[in-house]
Formats: sequence, structure tokens, C-alpha cells
Amino acid sequence: MPVTLTQDQLLLINLLLRIAVMAGIISLVLGFRFVSDFLVRSRRAVSQVKMTMLLSVVLIAGVLVRKLVAQGAMDLSLEGVILAGLLGGVWVGTGVGFAVGLVCYLLGELAAFPFYLVVGLVSGALFRLFGERGVIWSFSLNPFLIVYNFFERLFKGRLDRNFIPFVLCIGFALLRYQLIVGFGVQRLYGFVPRDQFLIALDLAVTVYTLGIALKIVSNTRLEIIFREEEKQLIHARLSTLRGQVNPHFLFNTLNSISALIRTDAERAREMTRRLAQIFRKSLEDMTDSHTLAEEMEFIENYLSIERVRFGEKLAVSNEIEPEAAVFMVPSMILQPLVENAVKHGISRTTEGGKVDIRARRRDNGVEITIENDGPVEGSCDLNELLSRGFGLRNVVERLEIHSCGMGSLELSHREGGGAIVRMFMPDPGKRGEALNDQGDNCR
Repeated sequence: MPVTLTQDQLLLINLLLRIAVMAGIISLVLGFRFVSDFLVRSRRAVSQVKMTMLLSVVLIAGVLVRKLVAQGAMDLSLEGVILAGLLGGVWVGTGVGFAVGLVCYLLGELAAFPFYLVVGLVSGALFRLFGERGVIWSFSLNPFLIVYNFFERLFKGRLDRNFIPFVLCIGFALLRYQLIVGFGVQRLYGFVPRDQFLIALDLAVTVYTLGIALKIVSNTRLEIIFREEEKQLIHARLSTLRGQVNPHFLFNTLNSISALIRTDAERAREMTRRLAQIFRKSLEDMTDSHTLAEEMEFIENYLSIERVRFGEKLAVSNEIEPEAAVFMVPSMILQPLVENAVKHGISRTTEGGKVDIRARRRDNGVEITIENDGPVEGSCDLNELLSRGFGLRNVVERLEIHSCGMGSLELSHREGGGAIVRMFMPDPGKRGEALNDQGDNCR
């Protein structure tokens, strides 16, 4: 025997569905990138138009679904227009109210047009009154807490603006009751509950429907701001680390020039000239990252200084795959590794040696190998070397930040003497996934 629901039971289901529908609508709206920009940055005319169009389309779709399948829970015109005004101001609130009201008017609900137009205008005016730039209403879902905070601040001579959405919902819902009684449901969609309990429940659901939307938007905005601040901190940290590389590189090069002044003044002058060229180019490129090809150009300029010092004792070979050459790497991240290859390898052999630099593309990133001749002795324990030298420690820290903890650096002895350094950097897409899943590694 089929179960038939009473009118009151259908009403309760409808009320609960409104809250779920609003949560789904807000999740859909926040999926658009320009909405995120709208919430945290200045509201330009273009973004206001986009926001107005998006909210209008979503709310109008709810109206059409309500008319076609008689499902009132999909029509959140009142809560949606209030939300548009509280988030976007006068222009967005009025625009959404105009669009929704016009569609309802064309469907025969003649009182809907002026009603929603006023709702959007008043909500947007309150947004402007209480602070237009970037303000999101901090709305509590606890009605007792809302009332308590209101009176607590009122006694201190201040107005709790977060009480406004609470009053706004109830005020416009009561006004809608009066309009429905005066004009009938044919002129303005809605219903007037039969008893006081259902009226209170309907008002509570209306408040909670808007409250959930404001809560989700507020939390999303805070998360976006947090991520922006995190990116700025990472950028500042990378800039600081890069700024440490330049003095370190300058100090070591000046030491080499100082050693040559007494024995070979001409070579010392040549090293000074090339050092000036390197720093001139370095000042022109102040970005945190560039392509591997640009990094290799800087390495070549650095090695030109070392060739002045070592002459034919220093041989260099580069094997950079074209696919790897366009890969983005942190600026000057290879210079300390190449410098160590020359300092701890080539300079310690009387006959000199060779430095091999290779880079190849892998499925999920790029692998860079630096191999040098040198003596057999010496430690290749990374932790031990990190405790000794600044240059290698700087490379490891910058690699960890740039790759969100997904990069790697390995040192090992080379057969016959010398050392091999292998560095792996993941694709930007992989770094983005790591930033979303385990952002702590990127801080």
C-alpha cells in the first residue's frame, strides 16, 4: 500500500531541501575562478557584471525548475537576491533582483519584479554602508549567539553588523507573507504557513539557508587569502635565498681574483671584467625562476671566469635535451653545484679535469646531472655536507620550496674519482597537486 505524505510533511521536506540546494548552488558558484578574484580583490565593473550574470542564471534556473516540475525547494530567489546584495553591493544586488524579478514577472508573478528589485537594492545598500571593499559577512548559524552578540555590543555603544543578515531575512520573509496575502500566490510565489510553529520554522530555515551560503563564502575567502599570503611568503623566502647566493658567489670569485693579482694581473683584470658582466645580467633578471636554457647561459658566464683561472685544465661539456631546456628552474640553483664541482674536484688535481652537465626530460619532471673529475677521497654524505657549507644547503632549501618537497638531490662518488650530483625537479602540475594535498612542504 503506497504511503501518502501529509501537506505538513511535504512542507518539512521542502524546507530541509532548501538548505541543501543553497549549499550546492554556492559550491557551484565558487567553482568559477573569477568569483574567487571577486571575493578577495577590488570589485571592478567587469567582475561585477560577471558576478551578476552568474547569480542571475543560477537563480533563474531555480525559478524555471520550480515552474516546470513544481519543486519549490529549487527556487531560492529571496535568499539568493539577498546574498547577491550582501556580497556584491548595490549594482550586483539590484542587477540580480532585476533579472530574477523580470523572469518571474514574465511568468505571471507580477508582484515579484518590484519585490526582488527592492530586496537587491536594500541588501546592496547595506553592503556599501558597512564597508564595501572585500567585506564578507561573518554570519553565525547559532541564532541565540547572534542575538546575544547583538545586545552585548549594543550595550557597549556599538552595532553588530553581523546581526543585519538575520534581521534582513526575517524582515523580507514577513514582507513576502503580507504580499502573498494581499496579492495571492499567483502574483508572488511563496506560501504562508498555517500556524505559528510552521511560521517560525520557515523563518529559521530562511535564515539558515542564507547563513550557510555566507558561511561557505566566508570560509572560502579566508582560505584564498591564506593561500595568497602563503605564496607571498614563499616568494619572499625564495628571494631571500637567492639574495644569499649572490654575495656567496661574489665572495668566492673575489678571493680567486685576489689570488691572481700578484701572480697574473692580466688574468685578474679579465676575471673582474667578466664578473661585472655576470652581475649586470643578474640585475636585469630578478625573477625567482627562469628556463633551464637561461640557467645554463648563466653557468656558461660563470665558467668563463673559472676558465680564466684554470685555463685549459678546465674542460666542460653540456648535454641539454631540447625538451629539458624550456623547463622552469629556480634562478642560480645550479651555480653552487658547478662551483663545488670545480672547487672540490678540478682544483684538487694537478692535471685538471672535466665537468659534465646533462639534463633530460622524464615523464614527471626533469633530471639534471653534474659530474666532475677529482680525487677519490672525500665524503658524499649529503647530511654531513649540508652541515659544512652554505652553498649546498641553499640549493637544497630552494629546491624543496620550489618543488613543494617533491624534488630530490643525490650525491655519490664517481668511479675513478670525483663526484656525481643528481637533481630531480617535478613538473609544475605535480607541484600544484602537492601544494593542494600537502601544503606544509611548501611553506
